Amino acid sequence: MTLADDSAHLSGLMRDHEDHPTYRHRPKLIGMDVSFTLEDRDLVWSDGRATGRLPLHQIESVRIAFRPANLYTHRYRVDIRQRLGQKVWFANISWRGVAEIEANDPAFHAFVRVLLAAIAKASPKARFLAGEPSWRYAVVALTTGLLALCLAYLAVQGLQALNWGLLGLVAFVGGYTVWQMSLWLTKNRPGTFDPLDPPAALLPKPVTRRT
Repeated sequence: MTLADDSAHLSGLMRDHEDHPTYRHRPKLIGMDVSFTLEDRDLVWSDGRATGRLPLHQIESVRIAFRPANLYTHRYRVDIRQRLGQKVWFANISWRGVAEIEANDPAFHAFVRVLLAAIAKASPKARFLAGEPSWRYAVVALTTGLLALCLAYLAVQGLQALNWGLLGLVAFVGGYTVWQMSLWLTKNRPGTFDPLDPPAALLPKPVTRRT
């Protein structure tokens, strides 16, 4: 099945008035929406005040990573680097208020798949990177391991002293933190991927149409 025929993956794709694939999100609480448009040879971005153009054939690397936010734990981010040094990124969420986040999962998923295919065709030497860099992954893995050991020690102390308050705190706060960090580690294993078959763990689920 070709990408164009995969309706489950592309059902959320948005297009502009010229039928170019497009995606829009607000990356920061204070700031404008940023739009990305995939033209024939370029990835064009605009925040309403400035516009940039990234030739597809000059793209050096694309990285997809799992980057949970404080108010939204299912956040994914795409970083695109040009050979000349320019970088752009976008995520699957938009900030709409201090405590309000809008998820753009279907549109993000569809746009990423179309964009990856276009970059692979225009820039055959581009690298497609999954997860975090090895050094960052190692730091988080070490931190998670140390945290787990500390929690285990506190749990033993709590049991010996029959301190139910300490045990409850360890189970609730510590357990949630370790779970989140373990999820980060599971999804963000360093590696490369096929741009025509990106890792499902690093993309929000697409919209499936009912038959």
